[in-house]
Amino acid sequence: MKVANFSSQGLGDGLIALMLSYNLYLNGYEVDTFHNSLDQMQSYFPNLPIKKYPRLDDIEKIIKNYDQIFISYNEGSTFIQKLIKEGKKTKASKVFVLNPCPSRKVGSQPFYKDAFFDPNLCMVENIENFSKNILKLKKISKKIDLSIPKNLTFKKFSRRIIIHPSSAKKSKNYSIDKYLQLAKVLKDKNFEPVFVISEKERAEYKMIKDLGFNLKAFDNLKDLTGFVYESSFMIGNDSGIGHLASLLGLSTITIFRNHRSAKLWRPGWSQNKIVFPNKFIPNLSLYRLRDKHWNAFISFGKIANYFLLELG
Repeated sequence: MKVANFSSQGLGDGLIALMLSYNLYLNGYEVDTFHNSLDQMQSYFPNLPIKKYPRLDDIEKIIKNYDQIFISYNEGSTFIQKLIKEGKKTKASKVFVLNPCPSRKVGSQPFYKDAFFDPNLCMVENIENFSKNILKLKKISKKIDLSIPKNLTFKKFSRRIIIHPSSAKKSKNYSIDKYLQLAKVLKDKNFEPVFVISEKERAEYKMIKDLGFNLKAFDNLKDLTGFVYESSFMIGNDSGIGHLASLLGLSTITIFRNHRSAKLWRPGWSQNKIVFPNKFIPNLSLYRLRDKHWNAFISFGKIANYFLLELG
């Protein structure tokens, strides 16, 4: 059976989509995963073809050529919305729309019943349950079989700690000043904190290097993956690099702005600690104290202590 799996465009979204593709592959399906940047990592996933999104005009051909189609819901994508509309119209029983939601109103979002994602479970566990309970696949795996380049050594740099200070949305970013204070604590403990960013973010985070901390910028996911694989630990915002580190086997600490997002979107492959503001801090709709000022309720010392406890 030939399957198309259309992922949302974040790195974490893509890796979670690849877990679904891998479970389908284990059960004899021929799967194409669609994502616009993960093809840079294709060599790590030799059994899982990764393709860029096709043109809008190709939707009719996609629906015709694939026996099943999995679509990560994206309200803002014209392509995804048209694919869902046409797919559900002509092949409804073979089109699954995956729409996870951390809200208390879970169940009311479009196409919830296609996957029944549980907001109290991380996405790795949700994909596992979806594969088992909805798709009825016989072979299920949380892990993805990776092809690691022979020149790389897992955790080669035992003191190197990755800090990822950015994310897809500014509102999800922990305070850069607190990250710098955290890095100083780690440095004083003889660790090597390295701030990891994309090449296009270099100017924005120039102050990190100016203050004497290591700053590493990447312009492709393949090189980033190799760097993460040889590091020892990952600390960062709710972002794709946390999921990548977890998939590669690193323990992680992920900082979230609220507990609901933390439960659903935490990295789920390796040991992960989630940090978020106390959910009992007032968050009345008129003021949104916790949502607007969540950074103020998480100290860098708390994260440093979690890190040192994780290392035992």
